[in-house]
Amino acid sequence: MFIIGLDLAGVESRPTGVCILQDDLMVKTRLIYTDDDIVRLILTYRPFVTAIDAPLFLPKGRSSLEDRTGPHLRVCDKILLNSGIRFFPLTLGPMRR
Repeated sequence: MFIIGLDLAGVESRPTGVCILQDDLMVKTRLIYTDDDIVRLILTYRPFVTAIDAPLFLPKGRSSLEDRTGPHLRVCDKILLNSGIRFFPLTLGPMRR
């Protein structure tokens, strides 16, 4: 059995991070670039679970990523920060691409 985690890049020219966890707790990591690479990976491993790290919504009160005046953090982002977990907010310049 496999579990796959994907940290999606915003564009194919930047790498998507992949973590493959086997049931014996052996871990493999790699970088892939294209949507086709992602599909091939999933079809090859046929994971029990695929977890995808990708923001599904903007911070409340922000109309778009281009809007630089709205809030930068979602409620879940604030919870992470309050827990001591640092990250790049999705509104950060390079994260918007």
